[in-house]
Amino acid sequence: MNHRFFGAAVVGALLLALSSFAFGAERYKDPMFEYEVTKDWPIAKDVPYLSAKHTITSLLELAVASEVSGTVAYFYENEYTTEKKPILVDIYMPKKDTATNRSMVIVSHGGAFVAGHKDDTTQKTVTYCDSLAARGYVVFSLEYRLGVTLDSKACPVVTDKDCQLTIDSVDFARTVYRGVQDIRAAVRYARYKAKDLAIDPNKIYLIGNSAGAILSLENIYSSSKDDFPTYIDKEPLLGDVDEYGEKGYDARANGAAALWGAVHNIDMIKDNKTPVLLIHGTDDGTVYFKTGRPLSNVAGVLQNLMPETAASLASIALDLHAPTLYGSYVIDSVLTAKNVEHLTYFVEGMKHEFYDDGEEYEVEVRQRVFNFLYNLSTEKPITSSVAPVMLTKASVVRMGLGNKSFSVSAGNNMGYLVADLRGRSVMKGKVSAGSQVDLSGLSNGVYVLQVQGEKAIRFAIQK
Repeated sequence: MNHRFFGAAVVGALLLALSSFAFGAERYKDPMFEYEVTKDWPIAKDVPYLSAKHTITSLLELAVASEVSGTVAYFYENEYTTEKKPILVDIYMPKKDTATNRSMVIVSHGGAFVAGHKDDTTQKTVTYCDSLAARGYVVFSLEYRLGVTLDSKACPVVTDKDCQLTIDSVDFARTVYRGVQDIRAAVRYARYKAKDLAIDPNKIYLIGNSAGAILSLENIYSSSKDDFPTYIDKEPLLGDVDEYGEKGYDARANGAAALWGAVHNIDMIKDNKTPVLLIHGTDDGTVYFKTGRPLSNVAGVLQNLMPETAASLASIALDLHAPTLYGSYVIDSVLTAKNVEHLTYFVEGMKHEFYDDGEEYEVEVRQRVFNFLYNLSTEKPITSSVAPVMLTKASVVRMGLGNKSFSVSAGNNMGYLVADLRGRSVMKGKVSAGSQVDLSGLSNGVYVLQVQGEKAIRFAIQK
């Protein structure tokens, strides 16, 4: 580990980068600094990590070691066998920087809560950390706890082609909760060390990819353990959301850029006005754009993670019972109904992590993230002049005043369905051009209207 006293490290780096300013570079907007990285810095100690590795993880570790490549997916036999270790971050600091109130970003990698690392390059984690530090941000790359328990009682030999492994929804939810504890610990530590880090404790922002995006949104919107389902309270108990790390500091960040993320409970948003940027592909089958159980394609995800020498494991059936999550579409709907300013970049027909589908998407996603953080850091409005990429056709559906009715300008005897954000039907019927459907009987809330042959429309009822 490379542990250095923060005060000495920061003082030694705080010299003005005159050459950068000479060319008119602007902090948070342009790359203008060289930076240094402090690896494996502890932000919380004596944190229990699962340690009874399942055979499948041990085999993956051997395969990765033999290839010097690949990714290990961490599965465990039980939650009782643990090892006390610190939560670690890599710290990226601009060099020769005299500013004492810098913005900070905490970056959380993806990997389905079973894989990935803080120094991951394939998911652009290091790319973001490098780019942000060069623009003048202080950056934490967070190594949150990974791993979920597997039930393999009917699977005595994991290489058996008929083997089936099961992940229980409660165990998966507990894995997410551990990650929430870790990201909250990172935010509290940053505020605790704000002076040493030379940051503004009110300008701590999050970037998350996939699982990391889920943690980032959970951090923004959850305030206590009461926001999480009571079914996670089984032995061994996980403790409070702020169980580990520094106490007495606000654990919620001041903004979040969530790349294909979701939340477990849409109601916990309440009147939260924290700025968010939501980026998602509409055909995401890993973390659903709307509502669903994530990782429905978990077998394919894990197969992509496995090195070639572990090909015999790829045929194992993995039965994942993940809890229902509410994706960017639903979050956007709620924020829109509450008139909360936020940004979206929703791309029609794109799947999970669509920035891998071409350089133009990678550049576009990254620039939107940078613009969002720049506006927050310079206290500018988070509105964007660039329209979201949504390929839509002109709709024949017309909403009435106050969304208390709707009509269609063309068509005959078309079926329609009104559902709440949990996917439950509240109204259905037929509609034709020239007629009007009364929606005034609906309770206050956000709904989705689907008319046959037309794109779904979100609308809010406020009486």
